[in-house]
Amino acid sequence: MKNVILFITVIALAGSSGFLLQQTLSDKNTSVEPVTSSVINQPAQAFAMKDLDGNIRNITDWRGKVVLLNFWATWCPPCLKEIPDFIELQNQYKNADFQIIGIAMDNIDAVKTFVASHGMNYPVIPAETEAIELGQRYGNKIGALPYSVFINKKGDVTHTIVGELSKIKAE
Repeated sequence: MKNVILFITVIALAGSSGFLLQQTLSDKNTSVEPVTSSVINQPAQAFAMKDLDGNIRNITDWRGKVVLLNFWATWCPPCLKEIPDFIELQNQYKNADFQIIGIAMDNIDAVKTFVASHGMNYPVIPAETEAIELGQRYGNKIGALPYSVFINKKGDVTHTIVGELSKIKAE
């Protein structure tokens, strides 16, 4: 029971901090900038977690591609706003060396329902509490959501972004 309470508390704090950070950035009318992080120019952190189909996945599965690793949750409003753009981006570059991977800080049932209802077309890994630890290894020391990590074709982290990403539309 203590683990359940701890998990719920951690999830609530992570969601609140991500939401508050997004609100703060929005209120100041500033764009989200890369976070200076000790993981920049370092090899991507390995992990072994099951995807929605039960297959064990690791970041090295996508070596040779540019990867956008996105930490998100179904209960995180800024996370949900960026997903339609990610779906479009994955469609646009599906034949290129580019891959979006979602690390969901949620239980598998919530993630499966969300992915199916929103037509997400990229791999999603439901990680629950493992997502917090993995996010920290990828430089997300404050536990903000959404949190995105860009990894180059060699497997090195090039950028980390705290907050919602959106596509810039040329007019």
